Amino acid sequence: MVKIFYHYFVPTRMKEGVNINDNNISQILDLIDENSSVTEVKVIDDVKYVTIEKNIDHNMVCPCCGHKLYSKGKFIRHPNNQVLQDGYTLNTTVIGRRWKCSNEDCDYIYTDTFNFIEKRKRQTKIIDFQILETLKDINLTCVQIAQKFKVSDTYVHQLFLRYVDLPRLELTKYICIDEVYLNLSPDCKYALIIMDFMTGDIIDIVRSRRKKYTENYFLSIPKTERDRVECLCCDMYNPYINYTEQYFLHSVAVTDSFHVLQWLLHLINIYINDVKKKYQANDKKKRDKKNYQNNSDNKTIKDSKEVYILKNFRWVLLESKKNIKYHESKYDYYLNMYVDTYQKETMFLKLDENFTAIRDLKELYEEFNESYINDLDGAAARLDELIDIYNESNIKLFRDFAQLLVKYKTSIINSFTYVKSLDGERLRRISNGPLESFNKIVSMLRTLSHGVDNFDYVRSRILWHCRKNPPIRGIPKTREEVHTPGKPRGPYNKNK
Repeated sequence: MVKIFYHYFVPTRMKEGVNINDNNISQILDLIDENSSVTEVKVIDDVKYVTIEKNIDHNMVCPCCGHKLYSKGKFIRHPNNQVLQDGYTLNTTVIGRRWKCSNEDCDYIYTDTFNFIEKRKRQTKIIDFQILETLKDINLTCVQIAQKFKVSDTYVHQLFLRYVDLPRLELTKYICIDEVYLNLSPDCKYALIIMDFMTGDIIDIVRSRRKKYTENYFLSIPKTERDRVECLCCDMYNPYINYTEQYFLHSVAVTDSFHVLQWLLHLINIYINDVKKKYQANDKKKRDKKNYQNNSDNKTIKDSKEVYILKNFRWVLLESKKNIKYHESKYDYYLNMYVDTYQKETMFLKLDENFTAIRDLKELYEEFNESYINDLDGAAARLDELIDIYNESNIKLFRDFAQLLVKYKTSIINSFTYVKSLDGERLRRISNGPLESFNKIVSMLRTLSHGVDNFDYVRSRILWHCRKNPPIRGIPKTREEVHTPGKPRGPYNKNK
């Protein structure tokens, strides 16, 4: 793998101090072809017209018989236009000659070639690297890029696979692990993402989170490198937590604090829905009674005020008290009255006898979750107290939550580990927050790339987008190496 960067190849702008009228192709195209000259340059609107002509060598001889070659005339080619980053379109005309041996008994014929045009291709080599640069935009599909550069989408796809094959980065002290939904194939539904917590760089993407893939992957990494890992942050998926005992023996598991709180809010949300169903059942009884009295057959009924409040004001329990913004009274057309934030809270909490207690017990964990910076002993002591409080509660959801805290107690305590940021100016709590935001990138690519089932392409495209100054292959793969065999084509009418 040779580290070659795109801007070494592509003429993003005219070089400083270069006259556009200079007869020097290397200055105008940033490409080397000593035997060619720029014979004409003109700019019309947003198009730069450049004519390049092969220099005539009057001493050319036949490599077969040694006789002199003579010109059979000029040929003109118009390679595909490329778009420069200064907003201009480069319209290139190349003029060469065909040569024939002067010996009548020799059939040798030679055609001029240009270094910057690939043999039997209609575009310059510049376009390939412009395509690779454009592929960094995850919002563009191969079809859109192909239309821009006047090539086929298959060409774009294969070009990317030929040049981009990004390696895994080395493991670091603090890594985050999570799955992301790809759904490329039955054995590639949830891919495994490994991120460096400190830099946010994606270390690698593994085809699947299944053990038959992850075991081979992690064991292929040298043990000395795996032993560098000190903290492995993940959600409450047991196989991830067990990685510290299987592959990263010098590390501790850290349960992402967001997932623990999310689990508690999930239980509370279920409880709210159960209360809502009770009121909806009462609404149904009223509807059936009214249908019986009026001899009607109404299938639905307008939600009662209680159901409306449970649907729209559940933030009273789910939102942290300190984050609630209190507003003045506004008219609510459904309730047919003016209500402010305090009144909404009061109306919601009155709908169930346990709502106030649920809110207070939830606030205890939120307060605990935001305290004990790098104080693991203090966090452990307070967590034991919370487990006792929740176990003694008469509300089942908190007793269930207490069991969860007991199960993941060690990794939850480890989540109170804070490390200095790279600039050394602030403390950062180890979490999967950066990795959760990364999922948006994958979701965007999955939405746009309908029908793509090549994991290597998806992995490379994501890494190509995320990494800074990613390298490309010095020697690209052959088209045969990246070709994906498909189903044989069925019979069809060629003349249709």
